[in-house]
Amino acid sequence: MQTKLNFKQIITAGLMAAGVSAILNALLFFTFHSANVLVDSIQIQPNTSLTIAPIIFSSILPSLIGSIVFYFIQKFTSNGFKIFRNVSIVLVALSLVSPFTNIPDVTFGYAMVLNVMHILVAVDLLYFIGKKVKATA
Repeated sequence: MQTKLNFKQIITAGLMAAGVSAILNALLFFTFHSANVLVDSIQIQPNTSLTIAPIIFSSILPSLIGSIVFYFIQKFTSNGFKIFRNVSIVLVALSLVSPFTNIPDVTFGYAMVLNVMHILVAVDLLYFIGKKVKATA
């Protein structure tokens, strides 16, 4: 029988993923903003260009929500990490369309940087939760 993680272990993994994602996505933002790939003329919402605050918020919140979702998946199933990984992959794949469809006049480079940020959050969360799962197996 596989040992299940407790809430503290899972939320710790989520916090680690959130921190790493926020730092890496902030670095991506500043790098590509200074390279004029993420330009202020493209507005993600009316009269609102992309700033660092939504980048950090969008790196932390999904990691914490994902951790809580994993907790419930692994609590009620026997192969929680496998299910969580597969659901995460599907959701990330679906999110890759969002920058192209939801941001008016977005450039390919701009959208691709946002897609890399989406992927980074998911990979970090899967890495840190997977590491905890392997440590308890």
